[in-house]
Amino acid sequence: MKKTIGLISANYIVEDIDKYVTERALAALPFGGRYRLIDFPLSNMKNSGISTVGIIMPFNNRSLIDHVGTGKAWGFGRKTNSLFMLPGSVYGKRNNTDKFLLRDIIMNFRFIDYDNADYVVLMGVNKIFNMDLQPMLDQHEQSGADLTVAYTIKDGEKRPLDCVVMNCAFLTDIASWFSNLDFMGIKTIIRDHLGDTHEEEYIFDGEVLEIDTMSDYLKANLALLDKEVGSAIFDTDRQIYTNVQDRAPTFYTPSAKVKNSLVAAGCIIEGEVENSVIFRSSTVHKGAVVKNSVLMQHCNVESGAVLNNFICDKRVHVMENSHVEGTPESPYFAQKGQIV
Repeated sequence: MKKTIGLISANYIVEDIDKYVTERALAALPFGGRYRLIDFPLSNMKNSGISTVGIIMPFNNRSLIDHVGTGKAWGFGRKTNSLFMLPGSVYGKRNNTDKFLLRDIIMNFRFIDYDNADYVVLMGVNKIFNMDLQPMLDQHEQSGADLTVAYTIKDGEKRPLDCVVMNCAFLTDIASWFSNLDFMGIKTIIRDHLGDTHEEEYIFDGEVLEIDTMSDYLKANLALLDKEVGSAIFDTDRQIYTNVQDRAPTFYTPSAKVKNSLVAAGCIIEGEVENSVIFRSSTVHKGAVVKNSVLMQHCNVESGAVLNNFICDKRVHVMENSHVEGTPESPYFAQKGQIV
């Protein structure tokens, strides 16, 4: 394989999610009980032998930097494995169809030219999948294309995966030729101005979870409760790495009733939990009922509370005998630290 580097864009906004989680970068959004969205592209690259990766950072990057750190959890931060935090433009992209702003590429031109790499793999953060990138890289090299775009087939429709292999020379040429259009996205520039580009397609037939709304976020978390989906996303042959936080095992009291749920370490479960994902160090008191819901870290559900189709951010406190119910299409969302 020719030398390949990775570039992950965390500097864009999905407005239907951003309006709920304004203090946190999209890439740092918790998922699946113990992970963050950034863990999936980082792990895909690391598992595919890409040892140099850059993350284009958003302006609200504190939680993302706190989670990723030096990249040690993913095997980066060593002499031969490098993770770079790269500056992004101040407001990123609000157009969710194009994750890579040309201005971000120009600002980080020296990274693209890093160590004379031949190819760069570009990935976003709000589509979750576990993919071996090597077959896609092989196809790209054999085809001689300028870029290869990954797609998945859903309901008979071909959908882009926000995963692109591109020749570094081609990307640097775009940055040079269109520097006056740096407010545009790479995808838009290629579509509108480079009609003779040699573009190949790669079809990924694995499981894909898309997160464009809070409804998508709830459904994607609950989809992990399906054995086939969970096994595909967390394939034991291609581990998804994260920043490990050691906690004591979850404590289930005799009154606890837990069915078809994912409960992370450090929790105390006294009440009823069904078809839900509970993050670390949360408490569901005796007499409380949590169904079809996602509780992030350090949430506390008091006795007698009933939650259904409910998403709560970190450190939410649900008061005694509260009854909160959303729908799968419009789940109720509680902001970080809110008292419900």
